[in-house]
This record gives sequence, structure tokens and C-alpha cells, in this order.
Amino acid sequence: MEYSAALIARIVTAAVLAILFGNGSVVAFNRIKPQWFEDWDETAPKDAPRKILPIKLVEADADGRQRLPSSPWKYAFTGYFALTGLYLAVRGSGLLFEISVLCVLFIVLEMAISDQLYRVVPDEFSIMLAIAATAFVEYHEKWWEPAAGAALGFGISAAVLLLGMLLFKTGSIGGADIKFFTCMGLITGRTGIVLIYILTTLLFAVHSAVLIATKKSTIKDRNPMLPAACAAVTVYFLFLWNIGDMLFIEL
Repeated sequence: MEYSAALIARIVTAAVLAILFGNGSVVAFNRIKPQWFEDWDETAPKDAPRKILPIKLVEADADGRQRLPSSPWKYAFTGYFALTGLYLAVRGSGLLFEISVLCVLFIVLEMAISDQLYRVVPDEFSIMLAIAATAFVEYHEKWWEPAAGAALGFGISAAVLLLGMLLFKTGSIGGADIKFFTCMGLITGRTGIVLIYILTTLLFAVHSAVLIATKKSTIKDRNPMLPAACAAVTVYFLFLWNIGDMLFIEL
């Protein structure tokens, strides 16, 4: 094992960020401006569109309750960031890469929480992801890789949306999901976004099957995709980052 000042710095940074991001995930979500969660009311007349807030959010804020309870989530999220951060530190990832990955995971986690609770993902999170992509530019061999990854992420998700509209007369993927895959393509490049999309689809399918089997959902329900995407992104950064060459699937 690499016992050095660099390793100690990575471990200490991982521990500090685990506490900061673990608690911050709950605090930040509970303090986000309600306007971030405004969404178009699909039941309103087409000539008079208006935005509304999720009922669960309005009720929680009106009653003075936390949107996301501190217990047990701050402990669960702290553990999540501790495990991911320490793994990156011990694996030998650079300090800046470790920090950048944990920042991305923090943003994606907030998106997953929003999708799970309200079925709304604020555009501000997508903007944060796009900004975070600048930290990963140096890790791509080709200067145009981020743009190509974003285009591929958008293309795949838009194609799935179009296919769903043609086959089922309804969107099988939401606008927030398209923005997410576009921004993650900007971060990971072409091979990365393909792996993330495949992992997300598999995890989402398994989760939906479990919900249907336990009668907590039906096949007609639209379950949130971002929680599965959050898990997929975590797996990708921990185990699959830049593995495309080894798998012979580099695009």
C-alpha cells in the first residue's frame, strides 16, 4: 500500500468531503428555493400554461417539516460518500480527480432525490453538471471528446423518447433525463455515456420489476429514473472509468 503524503492527503480529503457532502446533501435539498421545483401544469389549457409546485413540497414547507428527514439520510449519505471517497483515495486516483468525482456524485445525488420525491429535477442541477464537466477535460485524449459525448448522450435519450412516443404514444423518458445524459456525456465522453446509459437501463429495469412484483407499482406507472442513474454513475466512476480500451468498445 502506498503510505505517502499524497495518500494521506487523499484519505483526509475523502473523510472531510464525506462529512461535508453527506450532511450537505440533506441540508442543501431542504433549503433549495421552492421556485427551482416549479414545473409546467400539464392539465392547464394549452393557451394558458402555468407552473406549479409539487404538492408534497408545498405541504412540507407549509408545515415547517423537512423535505428530506435528516435522520437517517445524513448518516446514509455520509457513509456513501465515505466509501466512494476512500475507495478512490486508496485506489490511487489523483486528488483533483477524487474531488471532482465526489462533486459530480453530490450533484447527481441531489437530482436523484428530487426525482424520487417530486418527479421534478431542477434545471439548475443540469447546469451544475455542465460546469463540473470542465474538471474532466484533461482526462480525455481527444479535445472534442466531451462535445461528442454530450451529443451521443442527447442522441440516445432523444431516440428513446421518440421511440416511446411512436410505440406507446407517451414519452418513455423525461426531459430531465435527456438533460442528465447530455451533461454526463459532456463529463465522461462517448464510451462513458454508453456504459452509464446501459447500467442505468439495467438498474432501472430491475428496480421497476421489484416494485411491480411487490405491488408497490404497476406497469403503467412512471417510476423515477435518476435514482438508478445515480447508482450507475457511482459504479462507473469507481470501477469503469476509462475502461473502454480494455473492453474493446471504445467508440
